[in-house]
Order: sequence, then structure tokens, then C-alpha cells
Amino acid sequence: MKFEELNAIVENVLVENNKTAFSEITTTILKKIKQGRNFSIFMPTEQNALQEAFVYASIFKAPKAFEGAPRVLWITSNSEKANAIVKEIRSLIKRTEIAAELAEDKGKIIEQRNHIFEGADIIVGNPKRIHELYNQNGFHVNQLKLLIIDELDAMSTSPTTLQYIRRVNESLPNCQRIVSYYKTHPRIEPFIEEICTFYDKIDTDDVQ
Repeated sequence: MKFEELNAIVENVLVENNKTAFSEITTTILKKIKQGRNFSIFMPTEQNALQEAFVYASIFKAPKAFEGAPRVLWITSNSEKANAIVKEIRSLIKRTEIAAELAEDKGKIIEQRNHIFEGADIIVGNPKRIHELYNQNGFHVNQLKLLIIDELDAMSTSPTTLQYIRRVNESLPNCQRIVSYYKTHPRIEPFIEEICTFYDKIDTDDVQ
């Protein structure tokens, strides 16, 4: 999808915020997403650019509200980052009917579950709360198109956290999976192979 198409989806918000084109990282990621393949991405010095690319990718995968079922599930390492991501997405979709909802364990789970049930196209949260909500039937996954597992390196230090992700992943339909990490860790490659089966790899050299 081209920059002009995303700008049209968000009703010109990008241009009004002085965005006029995609970065090389965003272009690379969106091409991969269009191909529909699973992939991992390792870019230790490009965290902000990578997050922006994932924000755009999420909107591409959920370009309009649809039957209250999420199309994107974005799991990140902590509540603070989940909050920041949701704020960024909401700032872009403010003129649309797309709904981005937060699932983080510093908030009240009942309130979050109610907001998600009212209609969430994009859900962003930390592994523990995502797992809790899924166990409580807090969201349906039958229309899910994209799973983003962001900052796997930060989550790989905890076997319990990986188990939360593993249990949710096991219940998901055949959707596209993207995994990002910024530092190496011995648990990362085996875990990616477990949840993705077949996947491509992207690193900094691929966008230079």
C-alpha cells in the first residue's frame, strides 16, 4: 500500500502532521506485510522507526471498523509502551471509526474488557493482560489478520512471559506474525521458530 492510500484511510492526518512519505524501514515492512509472510526483524538502533512502521501496518490491516472483531493484536513488553502505542494510533485514526484499545495490567481488567467488547479493531497490550483477557473471552480472534510481538528480547528473560504469549498464540487462526527484537538472547530464535514455523528475517542491512 502506498503512502497516499494510508493518508486517505486516516483522512489526511499524516499530511497535516507534516508526513509526506514512508521511511525506508516502513517501506520494507509494508512490502513484507503485503506479501503475507511471517517475519522477524532485528534492528537494534531503529526502535522509534520500527514502532512507527508497525503503527502504519496496524492501520493497513484494520482500515475500517468491522463487526467488533480485532484484526490486529500487538503484544509489547510493558504497560508504558502499550499506552504510548495506543496514543499514537489514536492520534492518526481520530477521524475514522477504527478503534484501538489498550490491554495492560496496570488498568482495571473489567473496564478494558468492556471497551474491547464494544468494538476493538486493534488491541495493544502487555503479555500478562492479553493472556488474562483471552482466558476470560475478552476478545474474539476469528477475524485476526496480524499478530505483532514487539521487543521479544525484553520478554525473553522471563519464561512465564513467554508462556503467556505461547498460550495466546496457540489459539490464534492462521494470521500473519511479525516478531521484533533489539538485542540477542538464546531463547529468541527457538521461540520464533516455535510460533511462526516458516518465516523470513529482516535486519538493519536490508534497509540500508
